[in-house]
Amino acid sequence: MDAKITKSRLGLLLSYDWIKILAVCAAGILVWILLFTTLATRATGGQTFELYTYMGIRADFDALDDLDTLRARGAFSQDVLDFTTSSLTSDYGDTILQAHTAAGQGDVMFVADTADETDEDGNVTGYTGLKRFLSSYFSLSFWLGEDNYELSEGYTVRSYFASCEEYLGRFFKTDGKADAAGGTLDKAAAEENFRVRIKGDKRYKNEKQIAAGLQGEYERLENLRESYFTVYEWTHNDSADDPVELRTVQVTYTDADDEQHTADWTFAFDLGNIRNLSRFVADTSVSPASAEDMCMTVMTTGTSGDEDMMYEPFTFLVYLSEKFGAE
Repeated sequence: MDAKITKSRLGLLLSYDWIKILAVCAAGILVWILLFTTLATRATGGQTFELYTYMGIRADFDALDDLDTLRARGAFSQDVLDFTTSSLTSDYGDTILQAHTAAGQGDVMFVADTADETDEDGNVTGYTGLKRFLSSYFSLSFWLGEDNYELSEGYTVRSYFASCEEYLGRFFKTDGKADAAGGTLDKAAAEENFRVRIKGDKRYKNEKQIAAGLQGEYERLENLRESYFTVYEWTHNDSADDPVELRTVQVTYTDADDEQHTADWTFAFDLGNIRNLSRFVADTSVSPASAEDMCMTVMTTGTSGDEDMMYEPFTFLVYLSEKFGAE
C-alpha cells in the first residue's frame, strides 16, 4: 500500500480534518494546563503576603525589592511564596477592602495618621486616614498595646508582641523551659512543627527536600527572633527616635447601649522616623507629600489559622528600616 505523505495528500487531510486537528490540539493544551494546575505548588493564604495602601497614599511598589530579593534579605521567610500589592482608591477603596477581608486576605496596611475633619467651630465631624481605617477594621487588626487589654467592656485583646514572644518560646528554650530571649533553638521542636506544617506541600516530596526545608526553617525562626526583639526594643524604650515606634490615636465610639466613650487605641506601627520612606509610600493630603505620619497596621485576615506565618511583619519592618533608613 502506498502510504507516502505527499503535498496533495497533506492538503486533502487539512481540508477535511482541520477541525479534528484543532480539537486534538486544544484538548492537549487543556490537559497540560490541568496537569500544571494540579501538580504545581500553590501558595496558601498564609504563604501570600498582601500589602495594601489606604486611600490618600501614593505608593511606588517598584521601590521594594522583588520577592526573591526580599527573601534573601530576610524580609520574608522561605515560606512566603507570593507577594502582592494593592492601592485602594478614594472612590471604591472601602468596597474593595471589604471584599478582600471577607475573602481572608490582607497582611499589612499602610495608612497615614491624618487630621480629623472638623466644622467651622472646630468640632470633629469625621475621621480620616488611620482613625477612619480603624473605625471600620480595628477588629481585623492586631492590638500592639498592653497584653490582655480590655478594649471595651467584655472585649479583651491580646498583644501582637506577647503572642509572638509566646510563639517563639515554643522553639527557644533554656533547660527545657520557654525562653524566647535567651534560649537556644530546640531543633526537635522546630522539626516536629515543620513536618506537621508541610503536609500536602508539593515542595517536599522526599527526605532530601525536607532536610533542605528544615534548614530554612531554623533560619526563619532565628531571623524572626532577632527581628522581633529589635522591633520590641525600638517600640518599648524611652526614646522617640527609633526607626519604628507605636502610634496611639484617641477615638470616640458608641457602644451597644448608645453611650459614647473615648479610648486610646494602639493598633499601628509609627514609621515616621524612617528617613526615606517617602520613596515608597507618602501621604498626599499634605504638600509636599510626606511619610512623616505614615503608619502600618498588621491585619489578622491574611494569616488567619496559620500562626507560623503570622509574624512576618516583624521581619518586614526591619527590612523597611534598613532599605529606607539610610542616608
